[in-house]
Amino acid sequence: MLKKIFKLFFGRFLWIGLILLIEVALAIFFIIFGANILELIAAVIAVLISREPDLGVIESVLDIFAMLILFVFDFIIMTYIVNSKANTSYKITWLFVVGLLPVIGGILYLMFGNKNTTKRMKRKLQPIHDATKHFEIEQDVHDALIKNEKDLSALNLANYIVKGCGTNLTKNTEVTYFKSGEDAWPHMLHELLKAKHYIFLEYFIIERGLFWNSIVDILAQKVQEGVDVRVMYDDVGSIQTIPTFYPRKLRKMGIKCVAYNRFKPFVNVKLNNRDHRKILVIDGKVGFTGGINLADEYVNKKVRFGYWKDNSIMLKGESVHNLTQLFLANWVSVNKTGFDELSDPKYEAFAYKDESEKINPSGYVQPYGDIPYDDEAVGERVYIQLINKAQHYVYITTPYLIIDDEMTNALCNAAKSGVNVVLLTPHIPDKKMVFNVTRSYYDPLLEAGVKIYEFTPGFVHEKMFIVDDIFGTVGTINLDYRSLYLHLENGVFLYKCDCLKDMKKDYEESIASSEEITLEKYQKLRRGKKVLWSLLRVFAPLM
Repeated sequence: MLKKIFKLFFGRFLWIGLILLIEVALAIFFIIFGANILELIAAVIAVLISREPDLGVIESVLDIFAMLILFVFDFIIMTYIVNSKANTSYKITWLFVVGLLPVIGGILYLMFGNKNTTKRMKRKLQPIHDATKHFEIEQDVHDALIKNEKDLSALNLANYIVKGCGTNLTKNTEVTYFKSGEDAWPHMLHELLKAKHYIFLEYFIIERGLFWNSIVDILAQKVQEGVDVRVMYDDVGSIQTIPTFYPRKLRKMGIKCVAYNRFKPFVNVKLNNRDHRKILVIDGKVGFTGGINLADEYVNKKVRFGYWKDNSIMLKGESVHNLTQLFLANWVSVNKTGFDELSDPKYEAFAYKDESEKINPSGYVQPYGDIPYDDEAVGERVYIQLINKAQHYVYITTPYLIIDDEMTNALCNAAKSGVNVVLLTPHIPDKKMVFNVTRSYYDPLLEAGVKIYEFTPGFVHEKMFIVDDIFGTVGTINLDYRSLYLHLENGVFLYKCDCLKDMKKDYEESIASSEEITLEKYQKLRRGKKVLWSLLRVFAPLM
């Protein structure tokens, strides 16, 4: 208990939060009381030039002037919101906030709601990500997909991913699915021990403990063997799990380490853009991704919300190059090391092909990334296209459900069309407020025929779609506004891969351990919470 209290009062999160509150308070103070300050300045100037000031006139003029300024300020903010490229529900929420809280709402939007990066930042970051992009599917893969599969719907989605984020569709990749973090853990360690050239890790959360320490021990060993080891974590995601100067400790061990988008005690639009990715790349030949972060709760060595249900996939083969490029683009943008690394021969797709192990490829694999700097919601578009492709069933797992009308309509229309739409969410929440918001979205889905289950053994953190035994995706993208529009994310599109059978089996086992939320049960759950849920829905896009 004493340790928790000490961590609370002396942790960086608390003090940065207090500084941000002070900044917001000062901004609001100067806006609201600006007229009084101007009045005082005018009176002082009048005294200095030896003229008797008419304070009544000055006060009236400045009050009108101040009201005009505040009106113009709110009008400009609301006009900007309406014309922004943000999601419609996101716009409506912020328009409500600005209208409800004149001036204060506008300030809050500028500080926390404006998801758009500055033009200067876009000019700096976009060329880096563009440098890693492919602009069309490799001809042999394209021909194989048309000739062997005769499936234009798969080709269309693959083309969108190429155009949307620049990662390519590959055929020669073996995919292994792990239904839990504890299943993936030994395989991650085993592959790390085989590293000869480089190891890249990019994770939202890193926490010192059994899981992370077992990885660090191998990383330190590999540095001594001459392997290039790099670690990148999100500063906000890990703000309460590792100390501020942790990168220095890793650098002393020879591990290159950087915190993404340092959480500084100064309000700016970049605070919204977090690195929510989970990527591990080894020699460009083996890659891991999925929902698990590098902390003990993700491998159930620390119990917080019952059993932590998560998943991961291991890629071996050509598609790993896409994960390498996603990592390098972000690494270069953070470290400002220039474009040389992006074209370095040792990071090319077949740099160490002669060292590759024999693999058993199946189907088609396409890792993809999503960034908030290009106004292209890749994760959302992939999800909606998968829903629209479903003819028999679509199985979805998400820890949070905060969706807009387009996603809601896609799910409802699929269910009304006879598709078996099944949604799995947690029964034990990690965030009670968000849990209530998630449940508030059940109503229209249940009425349309969507089946909803809550995972009763604990918290489900997976982000997974399975469609008709032939399509699927696993990654980091939650069904909420932050993942879909504000964060750096990644996933893997799977088409006719053998691992889809394992994913489906795992999903059905999870459903068997879950409670179905029927429309009747939902009506009971909603009793006494209808007003709360209605209010939370208004502000849901901000969560």
